[in-house]
Amino acid sequence: MDIHSLTPANALQALRDDIHAEDTLIASRVTWYVTSQAFLLTAYATSWNAGFAWQPFFHRILSLAAMVLSALILASIYGATWAQEVYLREQVRLVDQIKERLELSLPESLALEAYERTMVAHRRGVAGRSIGNRIHALVRVPPIVLPIGFALLWLYAYAFAPRLAG
Repeated sequence: MDIHSLTPANALQALRDDIHAEDTLIASRVTWYVTSQAFLLTAYATSWNAGFAWQPFFHRILSLAAMVLSALILASIYGATWAQEVYLREQVRLVDQIKERLELSLPESLALEAYERTMVAHRRGVAGRSIGNRIHALVRVPPIVLPIGFALLWLYAYAFAPRLAG
């Protein structure tokens, strides 16, 4: 891309696309993670059936593998959340720079004003109070808490798993 063809509108759209891409990554990682946990929990529950040949070994290894998976997905989700926060700060900074440094036409000013109102940092509730950052923070709770919760569940399973013979 030629640097001279990068307009403020293109830059703002690129930031919005990056923010959306991180949202999509977080959502897909959480979906994949919850699905994997369902399979692991099903396998773990099945291994408690009478006659399951490698119960102690299976209970220990599966629990450890699930805890490692939880740590990895937590790091991955935290990284995507961190990247999104960087993009959100850059978006605010860019809008501020556009308003300070560029002379905009009336249609451009109206478009920037509309864009600015849709930014997370500028979303307002019915009463006019800023709510965007609080909503954004609340949306980040489940993706962070799920891996921690499942890791604790697997730690409990590991602690009470039958001991390996020997």
